[in-house]
Amino acid sequence: MINLVLFLATILTVFVAGYLLWLAQLQQGFIQTVVPNSNIYLEAIAFVAGLVAIIGLHEFGHKAAARHHKMDATLPYFVPGPPPIGTFGAVISLRSPPANRDQLFDLGLSGPLVGFVVTIVVIILSVVFGIYLSPAQFQQAQQYGTSSTDWSAWPFQQPAIAIIVSGLATTLRSETGGAILFDPQLSFAAQIGALLTFLNLVPMWQLDGGHISRSVFGEGGHRTSTVIGLLILIAARYYPFAFLVLAFMLFSRRGFAGVEPLDDVSPVSNSRKLLYFLGLVMLLLTFAVAPPFLSG
Repeated sequence: MINLVLFLATILTVFVAGYLLWLAQLQQGFIQTVVPNSNIYLEAIAFVAGLVAIIGLHEFGHKAAARHHKMDATLPYFVPGPPPIGTFGAVISLRSPPANRDQLFDLGLSGPLVGFVVTIVVIILSVVFGIYLSPAQFQQAQQYGTSSTDWSAWPFQQPAIAIIVSGLATTLRSETGGAILFDPQLSFAAQIGALLTFLNLVPMWQLDGGHISRSVFGEGGHRTSTVIGLLILIAARYYPFAFLVLAFMLFSRRGFAGVEPLDDVSPVSNSRKLLYFLGLVMLLLTFAVAPPFLSG
């Protein structure tokens, strides 16, 4: 019942965030020109569908891994939040420890991997449901500060995966070579999805990236990776998130320690050592400097 109530509350807060996002777009004037008959409620629903799919399937990736290894884990607890995102994400609670390092690795990688794939799908949909712009509309978009290539500012400003996938999808869709305004609601949902994947993959403490590093490098390597992860967050200007995780580590009963498997002697399998590089690739592809509302 608690899971269901939190899920419905998150649907509501994300819907409100999507409504306010589209309202802000309408107030700029340009969206009203190219989409004069848009339905603000449907636009808010599109934002909900994109963002909740990324967050929810990320957590069910963890749930599937836990179930595969016969670990006891709860259903996802969604966390409602204020605009402009409308949620702080979701978590599952592990009631039984992983038996070995392989299980800990699978538990850590499964969520970000699923979320990463779903984010790519949402990016593609933002292009598919985007709006063709005439040359005059494209010039008008630039005057309003709205670009049909919202993801062209990498490195640092936008995640690389968004630029790569949107560029390929735009090329396939633009038979006439015209510019495309990505669907604002879906593109923002994808941007948040990439952000959540990045934050989860940072190799520190009990984040997903911390689980992966703990399983591959052991307890000592996990402490080193935690320091590196904290420096990554600071370099990317995610100061509030870095402070929050640091506070959890300082006041946690386990301190800087990660999740400890029952068998902490047997090394992780070679195949998972190779998959560790997949985690690093996803971390790099989703890296972006924090936007102003997340770096203050």
